[in-house]
Amino acid sequence: MKSIRCKLLLWLVPGFVIVAILAGSTLYFTEQRRLKANLNNELNEFSRIMKLTLMRPAARFGPAAAIEQDFAASTVLKLNDVESGYYLQTWNENGQTLRKSASLGSEQLPRSHALETASSNDGIEFDSQLSFGGDIRVHSFSLKGGPRRPALDVSVAINQDDINQRLTAFSIQLIVGGVFFCGLLSAILVFAIKRALIPIQNLSEQVANVEAGSLHNRLIETDIPVEITPLVARLNQLLARLEQSFSRERQFNNDLAHELRTPLAAMRTTSEVALKWPEQSSTEDFHYIAESAAQLQQTIDSLLSLARIGNSGAQTLSEDVNIADLVAECLSLYTSQMQERNLATNQLVKHDFIIKSDPRLLRVIISNLISNAAEYAPTNSKISIDSESRDAVIRVVNDAPNLSRDDLSTMFDRLWRKDEARTDSKHVGLGLSIAYTAAQALSLELSAELHGEQLHMSLKLRN
Repeated sequence: MKSIRCKLLLWLVPGFVIVAILAGSTLYFTEQRRLKANLNNELNEFSRIMKLTLMRPAARFGPAAAIEQDFAASTVLKLNDVESGYYLQTWNENGQTLRKSASLGSEQLPRSHALETASSNDGIEFDSQLSFGGDIRVHSFSLKGGPRRPALDVSVAINQDDINQRLTAFSIQLIVGGVFFCGLLSAILVFAIKRALIPIQNLSEQVANVEAGSLHNRLIETDIPVEITPLVARLNQLLARLEQSFSRERQFNNDLAHELRTPLAAMRTTSEVALKWPEQSSTEDFHYIAESAAQLQQTIDSLLSLARIGNSGAQTLSEDVNIADLVAECLSLYTSQMQERNLATNQLVKHDFIIKSDPRLLRVIISNLISNAAEYAPTNSKISIDSESRDAVIRVVNDAPNLSRDDLSTMFDRLWRKDEARTDSKHVGLGLSIAYTAAQALSLELSAELHGEQLHMSLKLRN
């Protein structure tokens, strides 16, 4: 279940149900305690009246006697009424029933034998049941005998059916109300989630409309919830990178067409002239065609190397590589070129500097960095190769008076060359792109910095 709506409903609806059950249970038991407390208070008051009635002396004449007679009459009225729910039964010391209220009919109240061991004169209270199934609350106590009254065991009781009926009705109300409000809250939750997910639906529609020709458009960030604002910002950043990548791709296609068209046009023109006027052809024409063909082959080989390195990122090797030996090997390839341009080299790589990496790709990177320095460093200048900087595998430093800081952002683009070298047929502007792609395949960082008029090309370990 991956839907946000379903996940929210799966968590919140049971949460509502649990809260409703807890709240309903709390209300139910609170009401139960309240009704039980009222019943106990009523039973205690009834017991007190019975004690006073049963313990009073013989009737006397006078106003006091009249009050007691009225009081006794109201009590007798309750005990004689079958529907009143008030019950009384007394026993003598031998357990014989002495008196039973008319409201009991043929029923018998329980006589608790625990009265003999009760520590309090107030008696004991307990729940019981009549034979016809009515629930009652019983209060049993003992009255000690005296000169004018015998010892008695007394049980008074009040019917609990009314309380049970009220609790049953209350529980039904709680259940119905709980189901209704849970359903209502669930409906409100579904509506609220649907409304809350509208911005995500609108965002998905905007993303669905993104095409290669509309990468310049950005996703609208207004009226977006705070929770998905970072997502929209990241998507806009992704669109910006895609737009830049597509722009570079278009520029690369244009540059590649230019690089291929120029030598092809020269080769075609030279060959057509040679075919039309063969007597005027010379060996220089054929040399020119050979140089143009070599330039085409170099361009195609570089593009194939770039694609091959980009596709082999997951197939890199990992073994011990001595950087000093690898630098010396790559420098030997450009010794003659450096001697022709009178370039001095200063190698400061430690002989015991060993890292775990792919020697094949490292050779490609170092070779292209040295080639770039040997080609574009001014004549009679110096090239330094070291690993002294922080986290650097290797750093190549050469003078670059013609570079600007704006060039650093495009230096690793494919087919990029400084305008002055655009017509140079020896290089096609893919060396640094190949080195950069190989560095990415090895999870290394290749960067360019300009310090004054010196270019620092650094191959570093990623932090």
